[in-house]
Amino acid sequence: MLMKRILLYITLLSLAIPCVTIRENFFNENIIGFYLSSIDLESGESTTLLFDYSIDLCDQDEELFIDFDIDMFVPSFSDDNIDLTDGQARLFNIPSSLSEISFRNTDLNKDTSELAGGTNFELTKEPNIGITDGEIEEIADLFLSQGRAPNGIYTFSFSILNSNGDEYDSISKKVEVFVPSFLDLITPGTSEVSDSSSNLVMMTNPIFQWNSDYCNKCDFFIRVSEFRVNDHSSLEEALDDYSVLPLNDNYFPLSQNTNSFQYPNSGVGELYPGKMYVWQIRRSYETSNGTNEEFSPIHLFKIQSLDVSDSETSEDANLENLKLLIGSDAYDSFFSDEGTLNGYNKLGPTITINNQSLSINYLLDLINKKNNGEIKIMDIDVQ
Repeated sequence: MLMKRILLYITLLSLAIPCVTIRENFFNENIIGFYLSSIDLESGESTTLLFDYSIDLCDQDEELFIDFDIDMFVPSFSDDNIDLTDGQARLFNIPSSLSEISFRNTDLNKDTSELAGGTNFELTKEPNIGITDGEIEEIADLFLSQGRAPNGIYTFSFSILNSNGDEYDSISKKVEVFVPSFLDLITPGTSEVSDSSSNLVMMTNPIFQWNSDYCNKCDFFIRVSEFRVNDHSSLEEALDDYSVLPLNDNYFPLSQNTNSFQYPNSGVGELYPGKMYVWQIRRSYETSNGTNEEFSPIHLFKIQSLDVSDSETSEDANLENLKLLIGSDAYDSFFSDEGTLNGYNKLGPTITINNQSLSINYLLDLINKKNNGEIKIMDIDVQ
């Protein structure tokens, strides 16, 4: 009796498993920018591989139908999710020898009539636009003005149906489109060719800091070169000359999602007191047109000469890190002539956080966490 129940359970379970399923073989999640120029707007054809799906067959249907739907959430357009378009495609004359039907976006266009393996393909419903004419015009303006899909979240949904309209299986994919828009340098130095105090750096391994959109799929790089007044007529010319970081005359790779970096103590060219240097950040990310590279402005800075007075050189380099952490205004209010910390010019080897003694170098981690939005300084109290 028990064996009969087990066999009955297995039989019912097998009947409940969909006979036709859809699976994702590949989706290009590295792409964060989808440009109109990567698609032939007349035919819908594209040579950039975005997705690859397969429909697994276990029973031989004469025909199958694919319902597709595209939703978008674009904050610059609406606070609500928008049903952008939907439609249906028919798969028919499916060869009996096939165990799966595969299709890629590069296989599909307005004139597609057959998929790989010999299955016939046709659109049975013209794509339905789920928004008003006025909204269509607004969205079209957004796409055309930027030349790409506006930043937002796009959801692609597919359902596999039989000829009676019964659903076999479905799958959906959310795609985050976020093309960054700004990349600015903060410190050290300025964009002016000047020997002024605003370009002076007190340490030979300075901290480089920049401001950029959050971009978890962007790669960042830095380049530092010496600026020689007699040899270089511009900051660009100096940057393109032999670099000290990296030594292989390219750009030095940085950690993702960071906007600060301290000059290394080894493996790079040394920065010498009294000399001037230029630096730049490069940002790269993948788009439907390939890799896009963007460059920050170029800043110039000078390492303070060693022939300044002892009072000027005795300032601990870690005070510069403290200034980056708490901000220039707060730092100046504490360390100015009338500040509560006036006269303090050196930090100890350790700091205490949550009753735990840590190396003074932990200031760099705190700076990165603050810049990445992981921590926020609410108040500063001097005891």
